[in-house]
Amino acid sequence: MESDIQRDSLEMTVSSSSEEIAGMTQGDEAPLLRKDNDQPRLTLFVVLLCGVATIGGFLFGYDTGVVSGALVLIKPEFNLTADQEEWVVGIAVGAAALGAILGGVTSAKLGRKPTIILASVFFTSGSTILFLAHSYTVLLVGRVVLGLGVGLSSMVTPAFIAESCPAVYRGKLVTAFGATITTGQFISSLVAGALSGVSEGWRWMLGAAVLPSVVMGIGMFLLPESPRYLIQKGRVKEAEEVLQKISGSTNVEKELREISQTIEAETKYSSHGFIHLARQVLQNVPVMRAIAIGCALQAFQQLGGINTVMYYSTTMIKMAGVKDNTQAIWLSCIPSFMNSAFALVSMVIVERLPRRRLLLSTLLGTIVGLSLLGGAYYAIGATTAPSDPTNSTCGGGITNCDTCVAVDGCAFCAPTRSEMGRCFIPTAADNCTDPTYYRTDDVCYSPYSWTLIAAMVFYIAMFATGIGTLAWTINSEIYPMWVRSYAISLSTLTNWMFNLLIAFTFLDLTRLLTKYGAFWMYTCVTIVGWLIFYFRLPETRGVPLENVEQLFS
Repeated sequence: MESDIQRDSLEMTVSSSSEEIAGMTQGDEAPLLRKDNDQPRLTLFVVLLCGVATIGGFLFGYDTGVVSGALVLIKPEFNLTADQEEWVVGIAVGAAALGAILGGVTSAKLGRKPTIILASVFFTSGSTILFLAHSYTVLLVGRVVLGLGVGLSSMVTPAFIAESCPAVYRGKLVTAFGATITTGQFISSLVAGALSGVSEGWRWMLGAAVLPSVVMGIGMFLLPESPRYLIQKGRVKEAEEVLQKISGSTNVEKELREISQTIEAETKYSSHGFIHLARQVLQNVPVMRAIAIGCALQAFQQLGGINTVMYYSTTMIKMAGVKDNTQAIWLSCIPSFMNSAFALVSMVIVERLPRRRLLLSTLLGTIVGLSLLGGAYYAIGATTAPSDPTNSTCGGGITNCDTCVAVDGCAFCAPTRSEMGRCFIPTAADNCTDPTYYRTDDVCYSPYSWTLIAAMVFYIAMFATGIGTLAWTINSEIYPMWVRSYAISLSTLTNWMFNLLIAFTFLDLTRLLTKYGAFWMYTCVTIVGWLIFYFRLPETRGVPLENVEQLFS
């Protein structure tokens, strides 16, 4: 069973034949699958097949993005603590990691198509549970179910697309899956903004994913299985019929032969089971180096704090002094839009520039962006209304509104939002009862709040153009065919684990290190990543898969 799963998971990887990769030199197009002079047409069937499958990417983005806006509305309704907020966000990420592992097993045993349908079931069920939730516990259950759908989709959909389209369109169509993720995040922010003023609007935000998930499930039920999986299972006749629809030609013998040869080559290395494969990897120093770089790319992608911005963007904007929930939710559309727009920019330039140069230059920009985010929070915190230290009931060390509301259970009261005020415990006898006074227990006004949005925009532009996309692209290029699936699975798991770490620690870090301290810590970590990639990452653009081991020798 172990060897079957490993062999099948090898085929899930977004892969191309060595002949195809060898032809992808600078300025060249990938070789065609057939010998005739006509480039394979992008048939309506392929568009439909990939279009339905990429709904999974949209749902991935929507369900991970919508929690940012919903959280600021859920928090007062369920009286959530900061730790509970982190659980609402983080538990879905943990479930997604499990879903990715489950996706490897179900895709190997049941097929790509049934696994995507299963993801649709999880998306639909999770969204329904969240829509109906009336307690914190039910919220967590809904987020777990939803997370399983995200994990299944992230693992299986790119492989299904790669296996179901002509090689000449494969790169763009697989990259389109990533673009639909960022599009889903952007649409989720628009939906959150539109529903922020509606009574219990968070329910509709979270429940809106039901419609596209049902469409994906029904669509996949009506569409065929991937031809690669069918050939691996010996269903060659079915595979031939699917390939004919994909290519728009009845002459698919070459495609059938190439797929069969690739499967045979992969099976040669994986047929002895996972333990044997792992032993071969440990004995191969170049492959170990490649895996280390691949996992580092995924780790530093997350340690750069991107999901802090995406999961908590509305919360971050409120931390900067925007008190109105609706306004904060609408402002969070800006970073979501930038993430989507610059992911498309990356799609355009990724094949035109050397990977290494693009990564290192944009990662420097990411470092600057993180520094600016920390600087924005520092400026905002330093320019909030001062607090009278002689008239405080919340202890010492409080100098202004920002340091006051950072203390659990304390509130700030002043004649206006800019004048000196006092920090007090709302349950004490000296409550701020004058209705004309400015009072807050969560965010403070600063004239520099706009700097946070500007820093966010710059940071996301650099991140989305660079490591946000290139971590996945380079991982698909640095492993030899015999270990590719094992290595990509390991790097993907690394991504989810560090994603989980960031999701569960951000709010705690802002309390421990201050808001600006948390982002300056991310800055330092990213500098370490830049140094590692500067000294250890080779150029991979246009290098054939059979030669990648030489890059790390």
